Amino acid sequence: MSSNGMSSNFLFSRSYQEGRQKFLDLCADHRLPISSYVHPHHKGPDGKDLAMDCVWMGGKDAKKVLFVTCGTHGLEASTGASTMAQFLSRGAAQKTPDDVAVLFVHAVNPYGWAYDQRGNEDGVDLNRNCLDHSQAYPANPVYDDLHNMIKEADIDELGLASFTKAFHEYGEVHGVAQAVSGITAGQYNYANGMSFGGTALSWSCQTLFDIAERFLSHADHITIIDWHTGIGEFGKPFFIMDDPIQSPSVARATAWWHPHAIHCDDILEGASPDYSGLLIKGLKEKIKSIYDVQITSVVIEWGTYNLDMMLQALLMDDWLKTHRLIADPDKVGRIRALLVDRFCPSDTDWRQAVLSQAPSIYQQALSGLQED
Repeated sequence: MSSNGMSSNFLFSRSYQEGRQKFLDLCADHRLPISSYVHPHHKGPDGKDLAMDCVWMGGKDAKKVLFVTCGTHGLEASTGASTMAQFLSRGAAQKTPDDVAVLFVHAVNPYGWAYDQRGNEDGVDLNRNCLDHSQAYPANPVYDDLHNMIKEADIDELGLASFTKAFHEYGEVHGVAQAVSGITAGQYNYANGMSFGGTALSWSCQTLFDIAERFLSHADHITIIDWHTGIGEFGKPFFIMDDPIQSPSVARATAWWHPHAIHCDDILEGASPDYSGLLIKGLKEKIKSIYDVQITSVVIEWGTYNLDMMLQALLMDDWLKTHRLIADPDKVGRIRALLVDRFCPSDTDWRQAVLSQAPSIYQQALSGLQED
């Protein structure tokens, strides 16, 4: 398969199965062995397997590893997966620096991708699930205030506008940053609610931990990229780290990905939501509990639409969690299509912007690892 002239129409996939087959085919084209972790309890809407597929590129004993994941939030997967497909199609797997390997995981939440939702098969937000479930869960009193408003909101145009208005009225009293944090940071009281972190470690998170333990035993420096969409300017990458702004890991990331800004405490509305159960944080802690290793971990978002439109998208996703099987199928289909486009725009310019910038992001990470 030629690596030249591949369009966004090829690299972006319309469904999980299309994306999975594309990934498997590209790996086969370049003679890269796949390790597949098939979901033990669920199938896709077409009855086919759902799996986390992994490929290792580089020396098996490489000391430095670029570990890349996509699809933590299900339906966001196509964008991160497109950058993986582009990387493979260009033959980049055969051009990794000496003593540097690349590990791709495609995709962390195959169920969410297959069914066009952010949560997993249990309606759990995997990016709020990676914490110690034997301990008391973090409180989220702002979400407690907003839960009924979220569940009672209508999903038509007028309902979305009314929800947005009510949300900002709450923000005027309590602060917009507080309100945004309340609905995005994670909550553990309402299984049918937004940003629900679950009551036990999910299959996806446990499987990702197993993959890390299997593949990273020889590494002494790991860089993790977890691809997401929805935060930042349209078509531009937005780098997020959960480390202190003065930490060595932030200094490394700042040097590697210059001139991109690294955001630690200014993610939304000039502040950072008090996230709990972050996948990348849980993954980093798990790896460090097993191996003596230096880790630089970053979430890279591809910006889509403004705050109000993305808040409405979160409401659509939440509505579908409750109404997918009971509402009018045509209405469900319309909401699903609109939701997917909010997180993975069909706009050609947006997709080309992603694909024009992703190669340099990968190369900067590989060069940084090699030189560190």
